[in-house]
Amino acid sequence: MKSNLNAVHDDDLEPLLTKLNLLEKVKNGQAKCKFTNEIITLENLHSIFPEEGTIKLVCDSPEAIKLLSEYINEKNL
Repeated sequence: MKSNLNAVHDDDLEPLLTKLNLLEKVKNGQAKCKFTNEIITLENLHSIFPEEGTIKLVCDSPEAIKLLSEYINEKNL
């Protein structure tokens, strides 16, 4: 099975978050990691993905990255 991975350059991150209506939440400390509940910042944001009609954010902690990998494998994404 083949899956696509989309990357976003740092320069494009804020416009993408704006388009997803998430930039203010991130800048105000209101966005949390799906897996660790850690507050997401522009500096620690690792991944963005859709889930059941919402957008989920993942921080760059080793635990969150491991859980994201397991989640992707489990869901066959």
